Amino acid sequence: MEKTFKTKLIGQEAIEDIFNKILIDDNMPHIFITSPYGSGKTTILNEFIRTYFKINKITNTTEWILNLSSEKDRGIICIRKNVAEFVHHSSAKPGIYRWILIDDADSLPIISQQALRRPMETHAHTTRFFFCSRYPSDLIAPLKSRCLHLEIETISTVDYINHYYKTNNIKYNIEPFALTYLLSLAQSPSQVESMLKIICSYYYSKEKITLQDINILFGSPSYSTTLDIINAFIKKDNTVLVDLFFKIWSTGISYEDFLYELNINIKQIGILKPKTSEKLYRMIMKGWIQFAQGKTHSFDKLRLIIK
Repeated sequence: MEKTFKTKLIGQEAIEDIFNKILIDDNMPHIFITSPYGSGKTTILNEFIRTYFKINKITNTTEWILNLSSEKDRGIICIRKNVAEFVHHSSAKPGIYRWILIDDADSLPIISQQALRRPMETHAHTTRFFFCSRYPSDLIAPLKSRCLHLEIETISTVDYINHYYKTNNIKYNIEPFALTYLLSLAQSPSQVESMLKIICSYYYSKEKITLQDINILFGSPSYSTTLDIINAFIKKDNTVLVDLFFKIWSTGISYEDFLYELNINIKQIGILKPKTSEKLYRMIMKGWIQFAQGKTHSFDKLRLIIK
């Protein structure tokens, strides 16, 4: 079978094969794609739609697509009005479907989802739906049962980085601790790619990227101090802890950011003994409880790390 659909995402060969079969199927299904945040759902959706209209030789897709983006009102009135108006128009070319695209389907209210059931049934000869969401449970059962459900493969972020370097012919070397720190800061593969672009542009003359280099670009002034606090806490060195506390206090860091950095920087320590790890996470948990109770004074931080 000739492959007409190709995604720029890595490790999605199974998805590619399925879409290439769908594109030659006269009875094309509605589609529902799920995967974690930032893994490429919207990219897959746009690539598929572009490919579909390209092979059907349609260049102006304005009248062929209804995009219910998360920026628009997705209430029941909007759904009934916009969708009803869209589905009642017949296709300009017989046999080619018009598409309703619903990205971030988890933000679509249940009552609005229920309103889509009838259009999916009664206009199946002219219209197809494409849903994207994080979890399969985000779509109500009557809609999900009418869709082909696909799950995007989750790719290791390290593999993603190696692929990015190889594709862009980059030979930079990131130290292991620096890479761990980078991954702890990034929330998705797409964010990792953005960070790598910045790193490669900023440190274009360096052969090895260090943890300090990463921290200068994406970290905070209190990063190293927070890391030292964790080490002193593990060693039960209260004298050092007091000095470090006043040092980090002088930066003006908020209690919330302080707790967040503690949690992030634990990962930089490496493998810890179970009891030590438990003490660290209990300390952070206690801190979040204090934060929820409004105990955010500077000395609340001190009491948190020193017994």
